[in-house]
Amino acid sequence: MRPFATIVPALGLVALIAGCDRPSPVQPNVPRAAANASHANADATSGKPEIDPTYANGKTVYMIGPHMIVNARETQPNLYRHAEELYLLVYPQQIEPAPGAPPITLPSGYQPQCNPCFHPGLPAPFVFHDHVITGAPGMGNNGTAGEMKAPWKLILLVYNPAYVASPNFTPIKSEQELDAAEQAGNVFLPINQGGDNPFEIETGNVLICPIVSSHA
Repeated sequence: MRPFATIVPALGLVALIAGCDRPSPVQPNVPRAAANASHANADATSGKPEIDPTYANGKTVYMIGPHMIVNARETQPNLYRHAEELYLLVYPQQIEPAPGAPPITLPSGYQPQCNPCFHPGLPAPFVFHDHVITGAPGMGNNGTAGEMKAPWKLILLVYNPAYVASPNFTPIKSEQELDAAEQAGNVFLPINQGGDNPFEIETGNVLICPIVSSHA
């Protein structure tokens, strides 16, 4: 696994992340292998927004995003303040991935939602990742139904390599599970030492990614 010291410098590039605004569609009902291939090799000439699988309250939903606002925390503070969290949970690799890198399968058999996704501007160490949001349509009124707005503030976390290497690994699929994992202290790398939350880095960017469908 890549030494932590070689991952940290790439975090300085996180402000360039262009998340879910890349072209080429991936339909929710296509097989995982086909979806992964389309993620990794998006057709920049199609002009069509891509649909991304995302975890919300333990279920998989799909988001579509035509736009990103860079440095919204400074330029549009009111929008940023009211945006819900979209967590990018990264699976670090021993060798820095390059375009055309093959999918990965963890010892548990799990494959990331983005396997890989070379989002425009996303540093290469972060291209294997999952998305987790705070809520989605049809999930009741107890703190989730209202948390499906299009603006999402992008927050980065990096899994601890030792944790994901377990044959019993299961991915974080909800904000509640994420909070518990941070409390446990061994699930994520401390990429923001000295910050209010040592496991999270807020990129300052806002992604406009409305939910378009959900599957149980």
